[in-house]
Amino acid sequence: MKTTVNSLLKLIKSLSLALLILSVSVLPVFAEESLSVSNRYLPMVSTTDDSQVKLTKFKDIEEFSDDFFVNQMTENNIPGAVFTLVKDDKIIFSKGYGYANLKDQIPVIPNKTLFRVGSVSKLVTSTAIMQLVEQGKLKLNEDINQYLKEFEIKTNKFKPITVDHLLTHTHGFDVAWAIGGATLCQSQLPSLEKFLTENLPERVRPPGELYVYSDVGLALAGYLVEVVGGIPFSDYIDQAILQPLNMSQSSFQQPLPSQLAADLAVGYQYKNGNYINQPFTCNKSVPTTALSTTAEDIAHFMIAHLQGGRYGRQRILNDTTVKEMHRQHYTNFPNLPQVAGSTYGFFERFVNNQRIIEHGGSMSGYTNLLFLIPEQKLGFYIAYNRNTLNENLRDDLVEQFLDRYYPVNETISSPTETINKAILEPNSTQQYNQQYEQQYKQIKGGYRFIRYPRNSLVKLAMVLLEWGKLLIIQTNKDHTLTIFPGRSTWEEVEPLLFRATDSSMYINFRPDSQGNITGMSMSSHVHLSYEKLPWYEAPVLQLGLAGFSVTIFLWGCLVWLIRPLITRKNKTLSLVSRHTRLVELSIGLISLLNLCFLMGIGIAISTIDFWEFFFGMPPVIIALLYLPIVTTGLTTIVSIIALLAWRDKNWSWIRRGYYFLSMLAAWVFIWLLNSWNLLGFKF
Repeated sequence: MKTTVNSLLKLIKSLSLALLILSVSVLPVFAEESLSVSNRYLPMVSTTDDSQVKLTKFKDIEEFSDDFFVNQMTENNIPGAVFTLVKDDKIIFSKGYGYANLKDQIPVIPNKTLFRVGSVSKLVTSTAIMQLVEQGKLKLNEDINQYLKEFEIKTNKFKPITVDHLLTHTHGFDVAWAIGGATLCQSQLPSLEKFLTENLPERVRPPGELYVYSDVGLALAGYLVEVVGGIPFSDYIDQAILQPLNMSQSSFQQPLPSQLAADLAVGYQYKNGNYINQPFTCNKSVPTTALSTTAEDIAHFMIAHLQGGRYGRQRILNDTTVKEMHRQHYTNFPNLPQVAGSTYGFFERFVNNQRIIEHGGSMSGYTNLLFLIPEQKLGFYIAYNRNTLNENLRDDLVEQFLDRYYPVNETISSPTETINKAILEPNSTQQYNQQYEQQYKQIKGGYRFIRYPRNSLVKLAMVLLEWGKLLIIQTNKDHTLTIFPGRSTWEEVEPLLFRATDSSMYINFRPDSQGNITGMSMSSHVHLSYEKLPWYEAPVLQLGLAGFSVTIFLWGCLVWLIRPLITRKNKTLSLVSRHTRLVELSIGLISLLNLCFLMGIGIAISTIDFWEFFFGMPPVIIALLYLPIVTTGLTTIVSIIALLAWRDKNWSWIRRGYYFLSMLAAWVFIWLLNSWNLLGFKF
């Protein structure tokens, strides 16, 4: 059994690796951190004056940049990168590193080399929406159905969705478009209207309730730009944003115009010591991923946001609108100061006593980050031409940059000094009634990252991808929590709100309308929300059932193979009813087909580049998905026949037990497949 379970784990890990596309293409820039949080998130004192002097010295910035990129690019096998820093209304540093094209040895040039920015495109789309709001053509808090013409968002289950919900990722749509979200540009892209009409996912939660990052909301926002603006999305962006900001080396067009295509950095994948060119992909969700730009062009965009909507003599937004766009519009902790949230388009967080708004982007061959500190009128942009799940080149840059130019001298002695003590005093005068006690007991259990598609087979890949980040929460008699992995301790501040004992980080728990605990969120990043696992999705139970089924299938195949040999030597065994023979044959066939499905998926996944899933489900996997349909039909028929054959006098109790376990394993396997959307063609 142990060997079987280990083999199954290896197989499902291969499946999760192959479907990483969802996380790579649209996840926020932040790498999820351990619950054992460092002091980086404690309230801090002000920065030193010396750091501000360093920030104005070109040589110091260049020294910092060179040291960082030389080390990190070598360590992470990055072909080329660019770093551009803006302060106030000008670019104060810009430099390229490595090569835009390894074969032709073309260097990265900040004002010439284009990179594909992936989800950083969403910031441009959000800016366009705010232009239309400023002009009175859109309203942030009204039903978007009043603007849609060719289709309508159903409101029979949940309340209407607003523009505010789209821009803050609180719209409630299911995660979507991990499979088939792009083409190789061999045919014309469908219009944005057609793509949304045919591919809009199901609504799975009420709008405004929870932040779940996805492409769906900003794709709809881009469509509103198209409908309300009266011209195609790309044309609107070009006329209203790119031209006024003098972003002449930028475009949302796919493929790129010929005059820009020649300067596009080649995107690479690094595999087995080799750099592999990635093809140019045409993303169907244009407003969320399609922008290509140079570092100095995007610097103009950053300057406009830092200068209240103005770049030089041009203005794309007024100052009031920019402030409205940059302020926090959603957080999982509305009663706490300085906790991460969502603005309109940007992610917000607090590090080294600085309020940061930012957005990262990843796609096939490229990784980017746009980073702003509005109060300091400072921002930077980083891009490199390799896609990777290792975010060191982005996350380490942020940490090292802030520690060098916005350092902190010491921490405040108690994190509660910045918070209303009457509200957040552990074990204070709060009276816990029976409801709170019951909710506290319900907190115990497993919690998984909430961002995965409910109705697609990608659900399994995403859950397995986050398997190592599954949280197990233990409740203690003194109303503290212990969270694994990490064994961190959290003290109760008020009902359902807890603070880490070694930092200012908080977690809170969400009850449903009946008061039952359904999930929890962490305060450091807005996207860190988890759902409480139902008992039937506990990892131990799921793996145990899968291992049981595979073991019985292996035994069924063995019996099927050796049965003819035994029958030839023992004539009494051949004197069985037609029902018995049919059951024996069918159980062997069901076992073989189920094992073939698992092995076939594993082999196919291990040999297919996971980015191919972005262009649609590979035919070999579609063919394999027919097998569970066949085995489900066979299992249903054999179950009926087995009931009839149960009365066969030739059936011993051993045989009855074997057939019972075989049918039980087959039905358990069907249940598992259906739970993870592998029964049918759910993609």
